Amino acid sequence: MPRSSRRISSPPVAAIEIDDFSFAYARSAQDTLAIPTMKIPAKKNTLIFGDSGCGKSTLLSLIAGVLTGHRGNLSVLGVDYAGMSAPQHDLFRAKNIGVIFQQFNLISYLTVIENILLGLKLAGKTADYPRIESILSHLQIDAFRNTRARFLSHGQQQRVAAARALAARNSLILADEPTSALDDTNSRLFLDLLFREAAANETTVVVVSHDLRYKNRFDHQIDLTRVNRAARGAA
Repeated sequence: MPRSSRRISSPPVAAIEIDDFSFAYARSAQDTLAIPTMKIPAKKNTLIFGDSGCGKSTLLSLIAGVLTGHRGNLSVLGVDYAGMSAPQHDLFRAKNIGVIFQQFNLISYLTVIENILLGLKLAGKTADYPRIESILSHLQIDAFRNTRARFLSHGQQQRVAAARALAARNSLILADEPTSALDDTNSRLFLDLLFREAAANETTVVVVSHDLRYKNRFDHQIDLTRVNRAARGAA
């Protein structure tokens, strides 16, 4: 059975382990990431922050398996990414990882509820309608459940992307700047829901952001500018 289809029933002590790790984009003469070691604890909420351009979004995409071609060791939920094919990455992500991208990746002509249900269908998971309604209500987008995504504001689309990730009960949730388009009230509501659902489902949460308003609410914090030798200009 391919490693990407393995069921993750009990995450290890470290949900994500990185050692002697580096990554460079094609045709780039320099590494974007050069990380000697990093461990992100399981079942905790971790914030990765740092200066603009320090590689936060790149690192998140590598952990999600959207970007590939790294050198060194990267293990996610106990699965070694070395040698995994693109389809194996896609299957592993669909079954185990909820991703909230900055671009949201919503289908513009589908409604809010249809976008959420499609995400569950692609992951092979059953929809829990009462739970979905509770998530929509808490994020204050329940009134838009039948509105097509293209008619939503930027902030509303961001909350729909969050609801889609939360509805799947994944072992790991990755969020790229999830509060960037939200005001203080909606940022607080988003984090309240994210942390509550994570605790209830023993989910590991990793957020990358330059928004440090809620830094102290996270169990674990990583300054990627310090950890990433490439960002520091080190050899």
